[in-house]
Amino acid sequence: MRRLLGRTQIEAQQRKPQRVYEEMITAFGKDVCYVSTIGLSQIAAAQFLHVYKPRHWINCGQAGPLGWTIPAALGVCVADPKRLVVALSSDYDFQFIIEELAVGAQFKLPYLHVVINNSYLGLIRQSQRGFDMDYCVELSFENVNAPEIGDYGVDHIAVAEGLGCKAIRVKDPEEIQNAFSQAKEWMDEFRVPVVIEIILERVTNIAMGTEIDNLTEFEDLAEDGADAPTALALLD
Repeated sequence: MRRLLGRTQIEAQQRKPQRVYEEMITAFGKDVCYVSTIGLSQIAAAQFLHVYKPRHWINCGQAGPLGWTIPAALGVCVADPKRLVVALSSDYDFQFIIEELAVGAQFKLPYLHVVINNSYLGLIRQSQRGFDMDYCVELSFENVNAPEIGDYGVDHIAVAEGLGCKAIRVKDPEEIQNAFSQAKEWMDEFRVPVVIEIILERVTNIAMGTEIDNLTEFEDLAEDGADAPTALALLD
């Protein structure tokens, strides 16, 4: 029950992953099927996203196969074409087998892929903290062809569009819902995967621990219903 107390209603000026998951819960309802692989984004998703039906939380069972998310999401689309499929990746997982987006475009397999981009290997960076290590695990660089993304490196929008898909970049958390609405329209119209890249702050530590009852919290916990409006503990 403790994880249901995590704060998800994050102030607009803060680009934290918790805000993204709150927006996803609001946008997609109880029939959505989430697909995710491994990494800090998947760990956070398991803590904050709500899954209401069997086999609607599809992941790799912690095997750690980076790049698994795209082909897995396409597989779910083939298995159940009527299912709303929303995949969730970090930027690194997304880059591993990004070319598989073309398969979705070729065979008309529409799904929504949310890319949580902090331009970091976040799970490795956070794991190093216990060993007083801070080696270079960032993915950032200044892309001379995409100055609008600063030092966040790869232009995922250009790559996705080049592979025959549609894509949106979101920097302002207030625009997340509009992006989700646009993505649904494009999925219906073009029948291809739609990528929404959400630019986050570079470093956000996610609650972790050696046991389920021995977690280390790094962010403020919810103090009232307004702090976590979609938490299961607060639903009727």
